[in-house]
Amino acid sequence: MEVLYQEHHLRVYCVMITAPNTLPRVFKNGRREIGNMLCRKEFDNGSLPCVHVKFGVERAVQNLPLGDDPAGGIWSPMASLARQNLLMMQDKQYSGVDYREVVIDDRTSTPLNQFSNIHDLMQWRVSRQAEELSYCTIDGRGKEGKGVNWKKFDLKVAAVAMYLKNKVKIQPGDHLLLMYTHSEDFVFAVHACFCLGAIAIPMAPVDQNRLNEDAPALLHMIADFRVKAILVNTDVDHLLKVKTVSQHLKQSALILRVTIPNTFNTTKPPKQSNGCRELGLTIRPAWVQPGYPVLIWTYWTPDQRRIAVQLGHDTIMALCKVQKETCQMTSTRPVLGCVRSTVGLGFIYTCVMGIFLGV
Repeated sequence: MEVLYQEHHLRVYCVMITAPNTLPRVFKNGRREIGNMLCRKEFDNGSLPCVHVKFGVERAVQNLPLGDDPAGGIWSPMASLARQNLLMMQDKQYSGVDYREVVIDDRTSTPLNQFSNIHDLMQWRVSRQAEELSYCTIDGRGKEGKGVNWKKFDLKVAAVAMYLKNKVKIQPGDHLLLMYTHSEDFVFAVHACFCLGAIAIPMAPVDQNRLNEDAPALLHMIADFRVKAILVNTDVDHLLKVKTVSQHLKQSALILRVTIPNTFNTTKPPKQSNGCRELGLTIRPAWVQPGYPVLIWTYWTPDQRRIAVQLGHDTIMALCKVQKETCQMTSTRPVLGCVRSTVGLGFIYTCVMGIFLGV
């Protein structure tokens, strides 16, 4: 074992010697050869007849506990004392926070912290960069879809907002559940909720194979937040109309005594020739006050417990600022939003980071 390690740097876990012709064999090309998998299986089961065995655990197994107190771990009194003795004469380490009050747009040198919400910043981008690309989809093979410039992005958001205002009769403070696949439709719906003063609750589409978990989770969300409407795109609309899904939801709703609100598909709203500003879709001062909710993120623990976090416009802008400064983002490099776009960094990168940076 020592020779193998010194000459070939081979860490041998076990050397086992057996009597001649005792290893399990298989027929191969007309000959009885030693069966590797059978040997491994019998070794694992401890049923190989051996005459000598030697284990080299200390070199082959890498996760054995090491240190001053292997049994007690790194936080034991003995290990802590050894660490204190080592560090006694060393200089103290000081950590600081690089807090930047002002964040500058690298293209126009405009302070971005003068904007109280992402919608006003989006309108500013529309007025300055109307014909520049704002969003572009990429399919699973890496092929780019049709791009959307800032002006068209504004028109799309306005179209969804007016559809919600006129058809769904959305009022400021209403809770809307957004259930979309990863798409531009989701982004338009989020910004439509922002400019209407509605509270957006993004949620991943229900899974057909996990309805016994997803259906109660959805219905409890509807009941707890008094959801007024469920907004979907065409893919999710088709999913909710599948017989097994719709029947399961109806039966669960009857048991839980929950009324399922109407579902509205925002993929193709009536077209608008005017943007948000021209239609009077602006943010009211009350909506940007600290503590006023505009977005609710929901996290689920493995045992299906829900943790809901409400965010205001000030928090969303602060999250964008931290990402821009920490990752040193500029308007020259695109931002890719891909997974888990309903919460956390996935949501920030998919829905608001591009607007904040102007890419």
